[in-house]
Amino acid sequence: MKIKVGFLASSFVNRHASGTGKHFDIVSKNLCTEFNSQVEVTLFCNDKDQFLFLKNEPKFANANLVLFPSVKGNWLRSSRQYFKYSLLSRQNKIDVLHFSVPRLYPFFWLFPAKKFVCTFHAGGDITAEKESFILSLEIYNFSAKVFYRRLDAIIAVSEFGKNEISFAYGIPNELISVMHVGTEDIWNSNLTSSTKYIKKDKKLIVVIGRWQKYKNVQVVAEALAEAKPSELDQYYFVFVGKKITSNAIMVEQHLKNVDDKIYETIEYFKEDDYAAIISVADLVIVPSLNEGFSHPVFDAFSFATRLLIHGPSPAAQILLNRKGVMVANLNSSHDILNLINEAIQMPKSNIAENRDFLKSIEATWGDLTKNYLELYRNLSFS
Repeated sequence: MKIKVGFLASSFVNRHASGTGKHFDIVSKNLCTEFNSQVEVTLFCNDKDQFLFLKNEPKFANANLVLFPSVKGNWLRSSRQYFKYSLLSRQNKIDVLHFSVPRLYPFFWLFPAKKFVCTFHAGGDITAEKESFILSLEIYNFSAKVFYRRLDAIIAVSEFGKNEISFAYGIPNELISVMHVGTEDIWNSNLTSSTKYIKKDKKLIVVIGRWQKYKNVQVVAEALAEAKPSELDQYYFVFVGKKITSNAIMVEQHLKNVDDKIYETIEYFKEDDYAAIISVADLVIVPSLNEGFSHPVFDAFSFATRLLIHGPSPAAQILLNRKGVMVANLNSSHDILNLINEAIQMPKSNIAENRDFLKSIEATWGDLTKNYLELYRNLSFS
């Protein structure tokens, strides 16, 4: 008998460059394709755009698509939809509904499901410095803090994240399981476009992160603005990340003081181009001060690209002392250039060894999907 598992389409549809979006997109796709004989996947859609998008996606051809009824309202709109659906559509009851914490709506236990699972990743939605008050996020966090006991399984993506979740949400440590995120989806990417990122006589440095305050991209931009031109002439910087929130103005102001011949900014890469640039980079910097995980860290590590990342963080904890990885305090712009100079001199690691390490800790999407499936099976028959 197939296990009936449901996901919210809003967790991943049209959420480009989002770690949690990528997470649920790949897992639900894997279940629909590789494990279709064992799992019946239902994707719950907020609106017709989500419904039509998924209907036209071949990878979700085996999924059941359910469109929630239209309900008027703004911030409470989704909660109203699910509440109404739970009362009117019991015939579509499923075994397990799997949330991500940014979509853990009030009254989630009224959904037509027997068991409820939530991947929190880490505690960043609470511990990260906030630039503005977002009511919906506060509601999700409140739901998690108050109603976590109604969840049948809570998942973190690292031991660091597990401890942070326990601290941030007040959830007993023993109720939280750890399952690593994956990276192998880009290992077979077409890397032919990598040559366009190679600059003659320049070291290529890729800085990854949305231009939000806690992502800390501004500290790298500030370091470049403070440096003498002669200190930067050996480097070429590519900033990869969406320019969102008021903090983007600060990043832009710093970069105005930098020679525009030594950097460029790109908001979003297609998968092959993203894999291409991190595979040829001399150094990837992920300066974020607060992360659920940060997929680019594992991605760069899997291509044996040198890494400079902020610690403490989930990825830093896992890759600490690995060859080619520098973990440092990236709070101050005054230290950044020295750290870059030091990191760029690190011996490179080996791609095969790094990927073997990731496989050994089950940090592949295939492993994660299998671990989820085992969890669903245990919950369904408990």
